[in-house]
Amino acid sequence: MIARKKQAMKHAIRGFSAGVIVTLLLFVFASAGAAWVYAGMIAQDRWPIRWLEIDGSFERVSAEQVRATLTPLVRGSFFTVDTGLMREKANDMPWVSGVTVQKSWPDMIQVTIHEHTPVVHWISGYLLDANGQQFMVPSADEMQGLPWLECPQNQLDLVFESWRKFDDKLVLIGQHVERLTLDQRGSWSARLSGGTMVRLGKGDIFKNLDMLVSTWAGLMQGQSMPPVSVDLRYTNGFAVLWPQNTNAIVGTYGKKS
Repeated sequence: MIARKKQAMKHAIRGFSAGVIVTLLLFVFASAGAAWVYAGMIAQDRWPIRWLEIDGSFERVSAEQVRATLTPLVRGSFFTVDTGLMREKANDMPWVSGVTVQKSWPDMIQVTIHEHTPVVHWISGYLLDANGQQFMVPSADEMQGLPWLECPQNQLDLVFESWRKFDDKLVLIGQHVERLTLDQRGSWSARLSGGTMVRLGKGDIFKNLDMLVSTWAGLMQGQSMPPVSVDLRYTNGFAVLWPQNTNAIVGTYGKKS
């Protein structure tokens, strides 16, 4: 009886050992196969990148600039080329707001460049796009035809949205904002496209602006030039300075707001 148990144990051990050996062999073969496949994948001469396609609107960035920046990064095979690094480098280029990098089997990388479209100047060297995103480009301050915003940095979103509303109202009188300022004391002022300086003060600046828009036609009646300045910081009226250096009062004076 004891001899039979010993014999059974020997068979079990042998079976276990054989199973372990088979498992180890399968692991070795699988690892070798994976290594062989990986070696084939990373072999540049087997799956090289042959085409770098650059797309975009290219108004301020050229395809040649992008290609010159990214071509040195096209290293390795189709499977190992670092598209993340390519995206990062392209994003660092002036005027670039976003980059899409995609691989296209079997040998192409497609890069799409998205550019900032400036709509307004901010502080020196900075511009804002239509989404209010700030960015810096060389010689930004020399760009013509864009209005300026002046404000503390923590008020930028407010001033940007206010500028949009200002222009929506001023278009009714054929004007737009050339410079909109919110100073450290919270006081607003604007220079219009016709050259008029408008002082809006604090308070309800849009109510003040609506008063100017609604009276502009009457204000300009018989005038060949727009006013030098309009002071809206009064409760019941505003003051106007004409180019002839004379003050004219429109409405009724009240206390400044």
